Amino acid sequence: MMRVIFIALFFIAAAGCANADIAKLGVLVLDDITNEPVEGVKVRGGFMVNAGWNAVKGSPLPNECFRLTDKNGMCNVEGKTNNGRAGAAVVGVPDGYYCPLYGDGYDFKDKNLFGVWQPDDLVITLRVQRVGSPIPLFVKQVGMYGFGTSSEDLFSRAGGVLRFDFMTGEWLPPIGRGEVADVEFIRLPREDFGEDINGAGVKGRSYRDSVLVRFPGVDNGLVEIEALGSYRLKVRNAPLDGYKCEYLCWNGPGKALKWAENYDKNRCFCFRIRSRRDEKGEIVEAYYGKIYGDIRLLAMASPYVPVASVCFTYYLNLRSLDVNLEWNKQNICTSPFYPRSKDRWACESFSRDMAP
Repeated sequence: MMRVIFIALFFIAAAGCANADIAKLGVLVLDDITNEPVEGVKVRGGFMVNAGWNAVKGSPLPNECFRLTDKNGMCNVEGKTNNGRAGAAVVGVPDGYYCPLYGDGYDFKDKNLFGVWQPDDLVITLRVQRVGSPIPLFVKQVGMYGFGTSSEDLFSRAGGVLRFDFMTGEWLPPIGRGEVADVEFIRLPREDFGEDINGAGVKGRSYRDSVLVRFPGVDNGLVEIEALGSYRLKVRNAPLDGYKCEYLCWNGPGKALKWAENYDKNRCFCFRIRSRRDEKGEIVEAYYGKIYGDIRLLAMASPYVPVASVCFTYYLNLRSLDVNLEWNKQNICTSPFYPRSKDRWACESFSRDMAP
């Protein structure tokens, strides 16, 4: 009898060793608008491995598991992880949906007797966006992102105020050939806060450089839009109200000499330009657009100019009063990035890589 018990315990222990470090995740995929389950979504489970002292040989790739969701929008992924870090992401969607940029994760803390990470019935909910009514848009990158530098001090050339024409994608003279100032960028004098000292005892000047973004004309302006970072389509439709005519961009070493700026790569805006009302006070003409990734201040390295230009990427619907900003990757702009290029391949690559 004891021998039978011993053998049984041996096999149980062996099974436990075989399952050691296993983590299990349930994944539920829902339509972001209807909250209905989505079938046929390809899900990747990723289970991280800590190499310990062997990290000098290179970090090991995570263990992966791929599954398709069923009619209930569910699937289960599992894999081994020695540190409890696991996650799931959508990597393939059925026709009619956008694939998210990334998924979600979970850090397990405890294991059961057999070495399986707990809880073993965890469910992560992921959402996919339905394709609506994508249309051609005028999409343009203004300035070069690079390392946050400009090749030219455009502000000095323009007398401290840069004016941009959204319809043509051009700066106004003396910089470019634009005709209508849809937006103005006004370089403000540096705010000097005096000398400050950081925690290490290092002294230095504390200041802030700013640019005021201003939309001329009544009813024109921009409004910040909240969107999940994982969503590929950040803005589907522009709102009809909430637009403000001014927005302040700033950076510089402030309190305790810590470099700070209000730039946020995840920030999104909608804007409205060329608004016109009739005698009844109703808006009868206006054009809507969106900006992905905020507006960045660019410095000039040599000679050093703290604010030489600005950089942003915008999408514009050229149909008056149409608030649809869902892009079908057909770009109306023939020179979509800066500096101007005639390279057809580069233009096509730009359109392919941009978010809808």
